[in-house]
Amino acid sequence: MFKGLGNLGNIASMVGKLQEIPQKMQELNEQMRSERVSASSSCNHVEVVMNGIGEVQSVEIAPEILGVGGGEVVAPEDLQHAIRDATNAAGAAAKQLYASAISQLASDMDLNMPGVDGLLSSLTGGNG
Repeated sequence: MFKGLGNLGNIASMVGKLQEIPQKMQELNEQMRSERVSASSSCNHVEVVMNGIGEVQSVEIAPEILGVGGGEVVAPEDLQHAIRDATNAAGAAAKQLYASAISQLASDMDLNMPGVDGLLSSLTGGNG
């Protein structure tokens, strides 16, 4: 008579897991705040370090491009481009780290939800 209700246990389990998500996400965000990613500009004169949630932690500019120690001073727009490039690259690395952490969390919680990989890929600029 109640054969069609066999999946109610699975639904209850899923609801229980979904209720854990806010706490798990808070823990994940705290963990990501302590993670670090870095990237350099293509000229290697600027390095940007971000945490796992994309907050800039430091920006290093090679002293020689500022004329320190007798180096050749670069044009302001070249320095701006280098900072932008390094920041964008570090941001992409932070997004990828965060997406990987969320994917791992979903896997650890056995939340096999269709479309999650595609969503994470679109958020990180991946190809899905």
